[in-house]
Amino acid sequence: MSRIAVCSSDQLRRDALAAYLSGLPDFSVVGRVVDGHHLIPLVDLERPHIVLIDGERSPGQAGPTLQQVHARHPSVRLVLVYEKLSAEDLAGLQATGVAAVVPYAHGLGGLVSVLRGLATGPVPNGNGVGLTARQREILLLVASGHQVSEIAAMLDISPGTVENHKRRVYAKLSATSAAHAVARAASLGIIDSTSAPQPAPSAEKRRPEGEQAPLAVVVGYASPVLDRVVTTLIRHQLAVVREHCPQSAPQVHWARSHRGPVVRVLVDPTAEHWRVGGTLGWSAVMVHDGRVDRHAMGEALTNGVLALVHADHVESRLMPAMHLAAGGYMVMDPTSSELFTDPMWTWPADLPPLAPQLTAREHDILRQIGRNQTVRQTARVLGIAMKTVENAQGHLFSKLGVHNRAAALAKAYALGLLQPTDAVPDPGLS
Repeated sequence: MSRIAVCSSDQLRRDALAAYLSGLPDFSVVGRVVDGHHLIPLVDLERPHIVLIDGERSPGQAGPTLQQVHARHPSVRLVLVYEKLSAEDLAGLQATGVAAVVPYAHGLGGLVSVLRGLATGPVPNGNGVGLTARQREILLLVASGHQVSEIAAMLDISPGTVENHKRRVYAKLSATSAAHAVARAASLGIIDSTSAPQPAPSAEKRRPEGEQAPLAVVVGYASPVLDRVVTTLIRHQLAVVREHCPQSAPQVHWARSHRGPVVRVLVDPTAEHWRVGGTLGWSAVMVHDGRVDRHAMGEALTNGVLALVHADHVESRLMPAMHLAAGGYMVMDPTSSELFTDPMWTWPADLPPLAPQLTAREHDILRQIGRNQTVRQTARVLGIAMKTVENAQGHLFSKLGVHNRAAALAKAYALGLLQPTDAVPDPGLS
């Protein structure tokens, strides 16, 4: 399997390329970064077989980055994708050690053909000092807010083993704390900070690496459709809570302790059902047994519904809709897309935000956490009292639905509240 690092300043292309290549059986994406400044430490750490760089509209500007990577790791194959390439750019790139240049016009098929062609050549020297699969698991769980004892229980290893892995992760990332490690890993694109691995009793039942199963909160009156919904969720090994009392949802133990995504499954909901978890920002999937008009769809959108599933399709479509809604994606059934789009244009001000609305102070606190600043250091930098920092940090954690600084950073990167360039710089590059 060829290990690939992706570099692009365009987030959509960066994430799309990484997601597409990760889904192919012969490629593994070890990280995705925004620029050359972050690419160098990623290649130093992970030693990928191939580095894929997006030259965008000015491919010649990628020359210094290509040259630096080639000088440090001459066995790594460099591939540049671009929109337009002048004769001058091509002449400049020839001296950088680039192995292939691929125009956007060749599409994903052309790019993959080139990557596979390079993958058949000699394997680059050196295995690198990157994170092991176990260390990635532990880093992802740390980013999700889990404590050492919890990680040990989930992975069926001792707390001492977890601590040893954490120390090695910190050393490899030049980090001094969990939050610092998450910030460094996010800046290098090593972890997908929106999720964490879930342990399972056997390899056959394991979920794809990095995928976190949501907790399903099923709401609705007793009916055959609701029974089919619960049965489908359990069959797919999802944790299911059957909520009968809308007012109690924020207080019960699972709402306080669950660290992964929570998705409401509203089965033919009435007015009282919308309230379950609505104020907590949980996304929702609506299962309906009948016709949904535009007014009902508008009400659904304003209450956080991101997917619509007809009762006839529960067994085949509920699970994909659940996972996409947990990731913040809206799912449009082709047969009812107008029910989504019309209310979106009619009541845009009422739609719930995908990310929590932070105050300027909370943004400042978040940025200081990303820079590995302690509460005392943050208070000094911002010129405010430590108690003010602690209070603002508490409000920030509450809005993000997390319990500690590492999890707050992971969530912030996932929601776009922080960018990889906001992370703590590599001390070796300062």
